[in-house]
Amino acid sequence: MPEETTKTTDCRICGGTADLAYPGTIDVAGSAAMAPSNHESRIYCDLFRCRDCGTVIQPSLPAGGDLHDLYRDMTDTSYLDEEAGRRATGDRLLDMIAKYKPGGRLLDVGCGHGLLLDQAKKAGYDTMGLELSSANAAHARDELGLDVREVGLEDFLDEQGFDVVVLADVIEHLTDPVSAIDHCKRLLAPGGVLCIVTPDPSARLARLARGNWWGFVPAHTFLLPRLTLAELLSATGLVISENKDLVRTFAFSYWINGLADRGFPFSILRPIGKSPLGRRMVSLPLGDEVVILAHNVAVQVTGKPLMTDRGGDLKVHVVLPAYNAAKTLPLVAKEIPADKADRGLVVDDHGPDDTVQVALDEGFDVLRHPKNRGYGANQKTCYSRAALDGADVVVMVHADNQYDPSLLAEMVQPIAEGRADCVIGSRMLDDRAISGGMPRWKWVGNKFLTWCENTAFRRDYSEYHTGYRAFSVDCLNKIAFLRNDDEFVFDQEIFAQLTASGARVVEIAIPTRYFLEASSVSFRTSVKYGLKTLRVLYRFRRDERKRDWAVLRPPAAKLRAERLSDPASRS
Repeated sequence: MPEETTKTTDCRICGGTADLAYPGTIDVAGSAAMAPSNHESRIYCDLFRCRDCGTVIQPSLPAGGDLHDLYRDMTDTSYLDEEAGRRATGDRLLDMIAKYKPGGRLLDVGCGHGLLLDQAKKAGYDTMGLELSSANAAHARDELGLDVREVGLEDFLDEQGFDVVVLADVIEHLTDPVSAIDHCKRLLAPGGVLCIVTPDPSARLARLARGNWWGFVPAHTFLLPRLTLAELLSATGLVISENKDLVRTFAFSYWINGLADRGFPFSILRPIGKSPLGRRMVSLPLGDEVVILAHNVAVQVTGKPLMTDRGGDLKVHVVLPAYNAAKTLPLVAKEIPADKADRGLVVDDHGPDDTVQVALDEGFDVLRHPKNRGYGANQKTCYSRAALDGADVVVMVHADNQYDPSLLAEMVQPIAEGRADCVIGSRMLDDRAISGGMPRWKWVGNKFLTWCENTAFRRDYSEYHTGYRAFSVDCLNKIAFLRNDDEFVFDQEIFAQLTASGARVVEIAIPTRYFLEASSVSFRTSVKYGLKTLRVLYRFRRDERKRDWAVLRPPAAKLRAERLSDPASRS
C-alpha cells in the first residue's frame, strides 16, 4: 500500500477543492498500466473527487512529456481479442455522426490500433489518426493501411479543418482536458462535429460500484461527469446535438468475466463464457459511459441588421429562442426598440418552418440548432453565444411575441444602474394576467407554484414562470446554467441558482399576451412541468443540508468574451 497522502488537492478543471475519494493501491504506474484493455480491479493511485464539478482526478500520474513517453512505450495486444465487438461499437458511433456529417475529413485522436478509423475509411470518410503508442500506430499503418501520425493532440496543427474529430476513450487520459476541447474546436471546420466518448463517474453504476468501478484505472487522469463535460463543450460555443449513453459490444464471455472480476454475482456463469455461447456478441448500455456530439455551428449574419453596435461601454444583446416562429418574428421586429440594443440573435431550435430566413430578413443574426433540443437547451445557446460575442447584458425576448418587446429598455435599466444582476418581467406584479388572456387554470397553477417557490427559496417574488428575463453576463458567469435541464424546468433551476448565489433580482410589471400564434403548452405538459418544479425545490432544500446538487455548484467554465471584430467570422 502507498504511504498516506494529503486528503485534498486542487481541481485543475474548475479550480475547486477535491477530496480523497478512494485511496490508491499503487504509488506509480508504468507503461503496461496505460493499456486500454487494462481494467484490473482496484489498481490505481489516489483518486480525488472535486466538491464543485464532480471530476475524479488522479493527480499523481505523470504529465507532459513523461506521460507521452509511457504511452509511446505501451503495447496492448489483448485489445484486439475483442476486435469484432470494438468495430461494431465504432460503427454505431459512426452511424450517429453520419446523421449530421455523412462524409468528409475525419480525425481520430488516440486512434489506437485504428479499428474505428478503419471503419470510417470503409464508410467513405477521408481519415487521419493520431496515436502516441508506436506499436499501435504501426499496426494501424502496416496492417490496415491507415494514415496515422505519432504526435500528441496539443502538438498537431491542421489549417484545412476537419468535418469530424473523434476522441473515443481519450479525454480521460489527457493532462489538460479543457485545452484539448479548445484545440479540437480549432481543428473543426465550420459545421464540423466533435464526438467525445468517455466514462462518466457520476453515473449510477459508477456510484454503486464505488472504488471497484471499471473506470478507475491508472491511465485515467481526469474523469469528467456528464454535466461537467457538456458544460465545458458549450462554454466554447459548440452546440450539443446528442448526449447519450454509449452502447458497447463485446463477446458474452468478456461481459461475464469483467463483471465477475468486480464482485458481481456472475462467477457461476464463467463456464458459459468458455462455450460457443460465450463467443456471441452482446451489446449493452450500462449507463456509465457517455457519447456527446458537439457542433461548430456558424452564426448566419443578416445583411441588414436591425440593431447595430451603438459604441457605448455597455453592450446589450437581445436573444430570441425560436421554434416555428416565422409568423410572429416580424411582429417582434416591428415592436422592439432597435436603438436600445447592440445586437439581435435568433436561435432556431431546428423548427420545420421558415424561421431562419424570416429572421435574417427582419434584421436578426441566426444560429440554427442541428437538432431540436428543447427550450432550456435553446437558452443555453442564447446566453453562451451572446456572452462569447461580447455582451455585457443579455435580454431574452420570446420570438412568439408573447412578451412585449417594447419594454427592452425597462428590462435593461436596473442592471445598467447597478441595482440588479437579473431582471424579471412579471405578469403577476399588477395581476392582470387573466384579462390579458391567460387561461384560469394556468393562473391558478402559476400562483400555486410561485407560493411553493417563495416558501422554498425564502423569497417574495410575484412570479417565477415568465419568459421575459435579462441577465448581466457577470451574473451568468457565477452560476452553472449550462448544467441545467434542456426543457422548460431550466427556468426554475436558474431561479434556484440565482437564489443560491445571492444574485439581486428585480421585477418589473409587464402585460400578459395570449393569442393563437403564441407558443403554449398543453395541460399534460404543464402538469409534468409543475412536478419537475417541485422536484427542483426539493433538491434545493436538500442541497442546503447535503450539498449534493451539481446545478448549484460554481461553474467549471467561464464564458470568455471574444468580441469578434468581423461578424462574418462568428462560429
